[in-house]
Amino acid sequence: MGKALTTCLLALYLTQTGQAPSHTAHPDAQWFPDAALGLFLHWDPASVKGQNIGWSVIPGRKIAARKEPLPPEEVQRIVRERDYNLDGKPWPITPAEYWSWARDFRPTQYDPDKWLKAAKAAGFEYAVLTTKHHNGFALWPSKYGDFNTKNFMDGRDIVKQFVEACRRNNVKVGLYFSGPDWHFDRDYNNFLYHGNEHPEIPALDQNLEPRRITHTAAETAAHQKAYAEMVKGQIEELLTGYGKIDVLWFDGKPAVPNADRIVTAERIRELQPGIVINPRLHGSGDYVTYERNLTLAKKAAGWAEFCNTWTNNWSYVPQPFRANGFVLGQLAQSRALGVNYLLGIGPMANGDLEPEAYANMAVVQQWMKINGAAIKQAKPLADSETASVPATGSGSTRYLFALPKFSGTSMYEKDMMPPVDEKLTLTGVTRPTAVVMLSDGSSVPFTFADGAVAITLPASRRTKLVDVVRVDLGR
Repeated sequence: MGKALTTCLLALYLTQTGQAPSHTAHPDAQWFPDAALGLFLHWDPASVKGQNIGWSVIPGRKIAARKEPLPPEEVQRIVRERDYNLDGKPWPITPAEYWSWARDFRPTQYDPDKWLKAAKAAGFEYAVLTTKHHNGFALWPSKYGDFNTKNFMDGRDIVKQFVEACRRNNVKVGLYFSGPDWHFDRDYNNFLYHGNEHPEIPALDQNLEPRRITHTAAETAAHQKAYAEMVKGQIEELLTGYGKIDVLWFDGKPAVPNADRIVTAERIRELQPGIVINPRLHGSGDYVTYERNLTLAKKAAGWAEFCNTWTNNWSYVPQPFRANGFVLGQLAQSRALGVNYLLGIGPMANGDLEPEAYANMAVVQQWMKINGAAIKQAKPLADSETASVPATGSGSTRYLFALPKFSGTSMYEKDMMPPVDEKLTLTGVTRPTAVVMLSDGSSVPFTFADGAVAITLPASRRTKLVDVVRVDLGR
């Protein structure tokens, strides 16, 4: 779509609302706030060893948290023993070792249609693939840089296969791109924990040894210029080589001056007019992103998204999945705020998802068949209404989400507590004509007084998942 039409759409939005939009007004992007559920796919050579993507090579978080001076002998011991976690154990993975796994990254069972068919059936409306994470391995044969499938997979284009599978399965296409590229920046980057490095610990190289190479100002400037050119080239390859892209999911800025100007939002929209852009490169975008901690999320004034993981890690690491009741609970809480839920999972090195991933998607699929109207066709409650639990509404119908209870913070199946009797309240409404449990359509006892509905939900009617009560209001 041309620039003139985009300008007309913006003018129409201003006429109808009287205010500037906080997101793109392009009609091809208006699916986003009602998408509800997205799939976040973190994948690169880390899957070969079942390690967490990217950050598994960055030690020193505990060191960074220590503000007090370290005795010189303690500094020497930490560096000598690579004890960057201060637990008496050497850091297990170096960046150089991580990058060597690219030689063994051969996903012979890669079939994104299988992923996306299961995801679409479960109610996922968009999927975001890590085309390149912080460690720099690009999942397509890029002309820029030397760490991508051009060098390690005989030119196989993982991104192309993913995009085409999304289209076949009617799933919106999302591409994640990391501005930081630790492989390209390996001779300049400090691999100690970023942003708050301890002043007494020397900068670490790709072997997690003290860096001994220094660079002149001219060398640094030339490197940063090449770095910026590589980032620009790769982003534009993604935006021009695969047809329509629906979401561009940035994750940080490259370590160069004026990083947010390498590829501007205006340039991105010139190449992909209907795209939705997150704010993690430019500082602003079409929506707000929340990560891991849902308590930080607020009722959305505009478009927003919350991302979290189905296990404890973003990428494939052999470990238990979180309980489906917990995952569906976060979905319900997100939608009660008007926020999309981007749920993360990692393919294995062979290119398939774990069997448990498909089993969990089937559980979500069945739950959505019964309760999907409370998620997909509903909005947050009006400001004049309140509920004791997460709730959404559509027309004269309200949906109350009774969440399962967990002990501790890990939220795995083994941590679930037995169901308990629960009182649900909904205020600021008219007298209901009916209150029913969506799972079986049966009535639920309630009382009404002074604009408040009090609902009794006995433990005997609870499940391990999220139980949804539909309240039909009188007019």
